[in-house]
Amino acid sequence: MTTPRHRRGQIVLVLVFMMLGLLLLMLVNADVFMAIRGKGRLQNAGDAAALAAARWQGITLNAVGALNLAQIDIACKYCETPSQISNLVAGVQHLQERLVFAGPCAGLYASQCIAAKNGIEVDKGMTGLVNDSIAGAARFVPGTATWPTKSEDYALMLKGAIAEGVYAGCDNAQFFNYSANGSHPLFNRAFYQAVDGEDWCWFFLRGNMYDLLKNFNGWGDVPAGATPSPTNPEFYPVAVSRFAGPLRDVDPDQNGQRIRRNAIDLARRAGCENVNEYAFDRSGVLTNFTDYAWYVYGGDWRQWTEMHRAGPDQLPLRSDVQPRYDVFGCSAVTRVVATLTPVTPGTAARQNIWTAAAKPFGEIDGRTVTLDGELPLVTPAFTAVRLIMLAGASEERQNMAEDDWVVHTRDHIQMCAEGKAVSGCRYCSILENKWNRDAFRLKGVAWLTRNSDQCIVHTGGGPAPTGGTRHAR
Repeated sequence: MTTPRHRRGQIVLVLVFMMLGLLLLMLVNADVFMAIRGKGRLQNAGDAAALAAARWQGITLNAVGALNLAQIDIACKYCETPSQISNLVAGVQHLQERLVFAGPCAGLYASQCIAAKNGIEVDKGMTGLVNDSIAGAARFVPGTATWPTKSEDYALMLKGAIAEGVYAGCDNAQFFNYSANGSHPLFNRAFYQAVDGEDWCWFFLRGNMYDLLKNFNGWGDVPAGATPSPTNPEFYPVAVSRFAGPLRDVDPDQNGQRIRRNAIDLARRAGCENVNEYAFDRSGVLTNFTDYAWYVYGGDWRQWTEMHRAGPDQLPLRSDVQPRYDVFGCSAVTRVVATLTPVTPGTAARQNIWTAAAKPFGEIDGRTVTLDGELPLVTPAFTAVRLIMLAGASEERQNMAEDDWVVHTRDHIQMCAEGKAVSGCRYCSILENKWNRDAFRLKGVAWLTRNSDQCIVHTGGGPAPTGGTRHAR
């Protein structure tokens, strides 16, 4: 039996459409596979880059701490001939000053190597920001009596670290030419996100911001914040300070007995063979005002309130951070970017972003590396690095790898406060086209008047967020 000619034509059309459907399904499956694989590689690259930078932070702190103890060892060894001490401890201090910069720059380099090996593309915006730091080194990093070529050396370190470009941006950089006031809404990226997305609950859950929404009457002069001290580098700093003076004055107790006991104990454990109580007292290291300079934990080495259930963000944690790790200190936050180009026709390329945070951890006899605030002196106590929640890092210092945000908050804030939006700046556009309009703010107040009961804070009881990821979009 033969098939009519017109039916043979219909079968061909059906087969063609089936083949096209199958081809389209194959392309979609390929895009899904590429998206999943790309996201996995992006996460691996970001997490590994953050861990690499944090590892170098730990290495730096251990080296600087070991040299603190080396000064004590030198003082004890030459306690009977103190004239030999000055030149030796001066050499140690010169090395410490350079290590505080060289270690984090090595971390910056290590994070680039790892991100590049994971197929991450160069972040042109962050590369430009680092080049700005190189160009501004002479202005913002003055030489010192012990390191007269500090600015030139720092610029060379940065050039070497990003010789091939920036693949992993330092998202918690502390730029020397940046004086953002973290307490002001215009320096808060979440404020712009809430305005742009009309997230009225964000305002309601922050009483001062709800008052601003209801009563806004202009910004006036925007106070600038303090610029970071060049004691630490801009990228992955270890947040230490240099204290010149007697060891006794390092301790908040300042009677000398507590720092004496802790210093002798830790020096002995570190293998300082010349340290004993007689030599320590004989050396005068506790009260000498002229020869010694110590590296101590800076202001960031505080209680880690972000990781407490009753902390400022009230994170849904199962428990507070363990007491021996309850110190914030330094952390490394990295941002990596990859562009996914789909194979399905008509589908636009998509940029994926991954941000991860890590920090070095240590303890001394089950207590924090600062002995719960009793020992500000940096010591070689760091033994591990771990990924941490981004909410556990210093949130107001994040987003420093996004060049649009850095340029806006560095250069545009006062102009925006005066109603002079900068063309091409999306943050200025959010202020000009939304926030500055009375109708927009009245819309938010009206919505909250009717629906504020929908703004609920979820605290406690839930699973603890893990990893170091903020977003992938």
